[in-house]
Amino acid sequence: MAACSFEKKAPENTSLEPKAIRKFVNYEISSFTEMMGPCKSDSAQRQCLIFQVEFPVITGLVPQSVAEKLNYHIEKDILSSSFISNKPGSFKELKEELNADYTSMISDFPDYNNAWVFEVNSDILYQDSLFISVATTVYSYTGGAHPNSGQVYRSYDLRTGDPITLDQLLVENYEAKLYPAAEIEFRMTREIPPEMSLQEGGFWFDEGQFSLNENFAIINKSLVFYFNPYEIAPYSVGPTELELKLTDFVDLIADGSVIDGYKN
Repeated sequence: MAACSFEKKAPENTSLEPKAIRKFVNYEISSFTEMMGPCKSDSAQRQCLIFQVEFPVITGLVPQSVAEKLNYHIEKDILSSSFISNKPGSFKELKEELNADYTSMISDFPDYNNAWVFEVNSDILYQDSLFISVATTVYSYTGGAHPNSGQVYRSYDLRTGDPITLDQLLVENYEAKLYPAAEIEFRMTREIPPEMSLQEGGFWFDEGQFSLNENFAIINKSLVFYFNPYEIAPYSVGPTELELKLTDFVDLIADGSVIDGYKN
């Protein structure tokens, strides 16, 4: 009897190649770090201003005029959330203002040994043929009991380069249906029972009536809202993120908006 030969077969490759995420803009992350103050010669970095920024810069796949407007608005929206009373016009201006304040502090108080920190981390979260959505985290410590931090959500129209507002996305008087539904979601997230007022639950809204803010982005067919510390509650309560699925509010989507296609 002929001997049987058993050859070991190479395993079949059953894994699927991951699909590349479709891009509607090309962009790169611009980043820079600078350390200012006496810490340049002090390894302990006690008297130091640490300035770190990274954010997306649109480089292609949209007309140059749109890319320029996108980049302008992305930077402007970050700077508007910089915790500086006089909103700077550029990161350079912001850095110079912080450096002047810190230099004055350590000049007036030579024993002051707290480093100041300003950090920005920003990136594109979602791309669609008609819009992009950007998330930005801003962290700042310039003395005091605790640092400040905030999250900025924003979507931008790829047809114009402009930021997108709720009024542009939704039909007139959308608040009548959207706000009550959003309040239910908010109460569930924050575990506030229906019989308790929002004020009793530790939150403040104008006249005690729930409302949404403009700190939102369109992500995966949802509107994601973010309430930062101090915005609707004390710092100790922390932030609140709220997701509203657009599939539940198809009748509120405005004709011709960047999410008009979600009606189908």
